[in-house]
Amino acid sequence: MASRVIVLFLILFSASLSAADQKPNVIVIMADDLGYADLSFLAQSPPDVATPHIDSLAKTGTYFSNAYATAPICSPSRCGMITGRYQHRWGNYWYGQGGLPDEEVTLAHVLNEAGYFCTKIGKTHLNGGPAEHPLEHGFHEFLGFRHHTWDYIRLDQKDLVAYKKRAKEKSLGILNVGPLEKNKGEVVSYEDGFTTDIFTKEAIKTIKSGSESDQPFYIQLEHNAVHMPTYVADPDYARKAGYEQPVWDREAEKWEFPFWDPNEISWADWHKKWGHMGEVDSLGRKRYLANLMALDDSVGQIMKVLEETGQRKNTIVVFLSDNGGTINTYANNVPLRGYKYMFGEGGVRIPMIVSFPGILAGDQSRDHLTSGMDVYPTITELAGIKSPENLDGKSLVSVMKNEDNAIGRDFLCFSDGKKTWSIRQGDWKLISSPGWTHASYRLDQDNLAHPADPAEYPKGTVLFNLKDDIGETKDQSAENPERVKKMTELYQQWRAEMGDPVRGKKKK
Repeated sequence: MASRVIVLFLILFSASLSAADQKPNVIVIMADDLGYADLSFLAQSPPDVATPHIDSLAKTGTYFSNAYATAPICSPSRCGMITGRYQHRWGNYWYGQGGLPDEEVTLAHVLNEAGYFCTKIGKTHLNGGPAEHPLEHGFHEFLGFRHHTWDYIRLDQKDLVAYKKRAKEKSLGILNVGPLEKNKGEVVSYEDGFTTDIFTKEAIKTIKSGSESDQPFYIQLEHNAVHMPTYVADPDYARKAGYEQPVWDREAEKWEFPFWDPNEISWADWHKKWGHMGEVDSLGRKRYLANLMALDDSVGQIMKVLEETGQRKNTIVVFLSDNGGTINTYANNVPLRGYKYMFGEGGVRIPMIVSFPGILAGDQSRDHLTSGMDVYPTITELAGIKSPENLDGKSLVSVMKNEDNAIGRDFLCFSDGKKTWSIRQGDWKLISSPGWTHASYRLDQDNLAHPADPAEYPKGTVLFNLKDDIGETKDQSAENPERVKKMTELYQQWRAEMGDPVRGKKKK
């Protein structure tokens, strides 16, 4: 803890010498499991996607086409973003590992010490650890949940009571319904709530307060959209997506799909069936799109309030996903191969936008190799605040300004701490894995899903040239043995600097 205090003092001292009088506001919006193709401004976007507000955000900023999460799952990748460091350094590779240590200096810590009001809204899932709670990693306020997922609309204490009554002695498994958490330990019920709407309103409240204050704000808005259970949606958005969802009735004798009935099936079997494509849901893609529309509307509302309060030009807005889209929710990762949970491009490559219209040009695209870790130093440079010197992230400011000396990073590494790893260097991707096979689906002309041949990813050590083969279809390892050797050695050097996987420790 003492080391973090010293680092923060040095950062703050440096900031006091160099920062402008008026620091920019900062909003980081993180989507959950967003498909790489599921933004309508992208050339690869399918015709069923409409995201006009995120498209407008991209028009005001820079889109990074070669951006990556630090892991193909949410807990580690969120730690990588908020610390600007490979979370593997302290053993956070997969679910339940590593957590967030006390000594890590987060982006919120730095902005807090520089005078920002910092609020965390939405999902927090950092694998436990001493600094697992948002109020322990730099935020002044928190509203949301601390789990990998939460229900979108069953957010009242009565909903939790109804499930416990219905289940009787049966386990609720990892079903997460009921009140959200506010700050530390306080719970808030929403009888007719919808998480995407609730989180948006909380962000807007901070934005409006900021317009009446000289204190800059940092909002880290982490939606649960479009994470499972996307089969549950706000009924109004379901209708917009072309289907009717039954209204949740906690008193009903018969609970209609998409609501789990403990008297009919165990939670484990239900979750496997509808959360991991044990059965293909014909409306699966439409249910995903309903929650995507809500996410897009959230971005639109936030941008509108920034404009109305005169703060847009002085607000840095970053939009990204925590990892690749998952086939389990019918996300679309075209033209990438693979999905969440795996190290193919579809699991780790993400959409990312950085917008700061008062300083940076808009309607830009960059193909430099980029990481979610780069968000941290990019924001601090734009805000005139010095970052800790131990970051693995690299500022993207010179890249966005298209300066002559702007260069992307040389390589990025990924690992599950066991048998699967990969390295991206330049146009090349080397991956070593036991392979991956998953149930799949196809869409008909009415956008209804039907079972299809399994989605597969090759096992062994394979090499792809992503510039010519972004879909990872042609293994070139046999033709390039020296490249395989050198990239393997580079990965091994990186891995030697990282820690071993450590089970997350709860705060005492």
